[in-house]
Amino acid sequence: MANVAATLRALLLQPNEIASRTRLKPERVQEILGGSQVAASELRALARGLKLSMRDFTSAGSPAANQKFGTRFRSPGVASVEREPTLDRLAGFVDAALKVLPARERLPDWLNEFGLQGQESYDEAERLASELRAFIYPGEMDSPAIDLPQRLRKLDGLIVSQLKNSKYEGASVAAGGYLFVFVSPRFPARMLFTLGHELGHVVAHHSLQSAHLDLATNIGTFRNRSESFADAFSSAFLLPPQTVGATLQAVREAIRATSDEIGDVEILILARMYGVSFDVAARRCEALDLLPSGGAVSLAEYLRQHHKNPEKRAEALKLPPRQAVHFDAVSPILMKFVHQSVASGETSPSWIADRLGMSIESIYSTHASTGERRASTH
Repeated sequence: MANVAATLRALLLQPNEIASRTRLKPERVQEILGGSQVAASELRALARGLKLSMRDFTSAGSPAANQKFGTRFRSPGVASVEREPTLDRLAGFVDAALKVLPARERLPDWLNEFGLQGQESYDEAERLASELRAFIYPGEMDSPAIDLPQRLRKLDGLIVSQLKNSKYEGASVAAGGYLFVFVSPRFPARMLFTLGHELGHVVAHHSLQSAHLDLATNIGTFRNRSESFADAFSSAFLLPPQTVGATLQAVREAIRATSDEIGDVEILILARMYGVSFDVAARRCEALDLLPSGGAVSLAEYLRQHHKNPEKRAEALKLPPRQAVHFDAVSPILMKFVHQSVASGETSPSWIADRLGMSIESIYSTHASTGERRASTH
């Protein structure tokens, strides 16, 4: 069971922590890390306690996944050994999806309408974001993109799903003619910004076979070149420039603001209206010269010092609650073909559930509800 030991070591957890999570004895964990044979009951305990799939420990899984996708994943500052568990799960998901989805010879045609024109820059991110927003939200450039996950279902060849039990915020993969975007379950505003960030990578960086992993430090920090470009793209997509100024003006009139400067209240309202965090909204205002340089950081620090966090401040002000942002655990488009594959016997429910990170019960329940909806339409 050398692969079990390798998988455990890749998690970068101390033996005592593995023992605590799995309820195995510390000395037994040490033996397993040393390559000792693992009983089926121990394997189940490891998978359950560490929130991994059984496939993560199989000798057939990791090597194939790493060979196929390992060299294509980009994650600045992260050693390859740290990527293996998530990479293996992503590879398993993509492999299973490509098994049930209709075959494609090339990436979606709509992607050809977008692309970099020259070097990555703030202006280029603004241009691309504006063009993609007009494509996804025709005639609705001022509308909040809170329903973006649902809008993306309409784009040919794009599969959006959640990335569970991972330290990565998001990932995007181009494989088999399809584009896969993954977002980890987090604060909804964070997830929406991550989705926009990954879309920036999709339209600017993805080729026929490529992949990208993003840690929390890669998103919303505007640090390295490709990540700051994707951050700028997400900000521009979720908060179009023509919308921000008009919205803030309307908000200031509604709350009868008297100061010449934009304050935290206006930005909190803007953030809630457009489904983004306070930090994202404030940074956007600064980028559009509506706040002085450094103003976003100063306001955020003030809120954290005096109100613990921006959300606490919004609640104290009794601002309208945030609208719900819904992310599908697994893309409904993909699930349609999963159901067909399972019904035809081409794939087993246990096989597909393990690779998509689902329960067998959820496959059957979504299949049943889909069937009921179909029946009601005839």
